[in-house]
Amino acid sequence: MSERELEAKLSAGLKQSYRKVVEQHRRDNQPLIFCENGQVQYVDPFTVAL
Repeated sequence: MSERELEAKLSAGLKQSYRKVVEQHRRDNQPLIFCENGQVQYVDPFTVAL
């Protein structure tokens, strides 16, 4: 497997994981929580683009 093929597969996997997380949070009506510059951020999953 070449480096480009590996990068393509990793990118596709990350996109699929991202989509599933956002969809799950939308179903459960829970905010997405992440850390940015040491600050906890809460984001409405309905404002995030798929």
